[in-house]
Amino acid sequence: MSFLVVGFSAFPGVARNPSQDLIETLAPQLAEAGGAAAVLPVAWEESWPQLKYTIETRRPHTVLMFGAHLRAERFRIELCARNRRELGRADAVGAFPAGPSIGDGPEILPCRLDWVAVAAALRGAGIDFEWSSNAGSYLCNDTLYRLALGANGLGVRQFGFFHLPSSDEAVGELVAHPPLPDVFMSMPMERMVAAGEALLQIAAPARTEA
Repeated sequence: MSFLVVGFSAFPGVARNPSQDLIETLAPQLAEAGGAAAVLPVAWEESWPQLKYTIETRRPHTVLMFGAHLRAERFRIELCARNRRELGRADAVGAFPAGPSIGDGPEILPCRLDWVAVAAALRGAGIDFEWSSNAGSYLCNDTLYRLALGANGLGVRQFGFFHLPSSDEAVGELVAHPPLPDVFMSMPMERMVAAGEALLQIAAPARTEA
């Protein structure tokens, strides 16, 4: 198994997670390319254990993660994870983080991807994107930080995280399940799929190195 592509399920404020829709759409292509797909629960005590188990089982060299950020203005490339948690914010099962930090480790851990190749792949697919050094303090960042901390021991050579705005197709469902930001962006799911397919160009070469 050369690569793993990961999304997240719904959580409070995001009744329909575009990353789950993206992963489910890409799953057949991933299987044909020798990769795997996983959708993680948005739960403080479950997200990382499930991802860690999947990595230990599948043994990917590359992990690409996608999550939802309704305030993202376009496709967002996260450059690093931060050792922090948002206290008082419940997960999808109503649980809260145990403390303000994720664990013993540095304040910031960088993602590992060829950023020139990432930018070229997205531009080649016509995807408008932005760079970010702040993945937030919710479950996306929490899981990314744990992956960054444990990547070497798990045999993961490359990993990255990408935040998605809402899809156009999910806006109606989001409106039906408030709260929502006062202003937020959206993009067609077909463009998210095009971005995902472009990024598979970054993940797939690792297959030849196995």
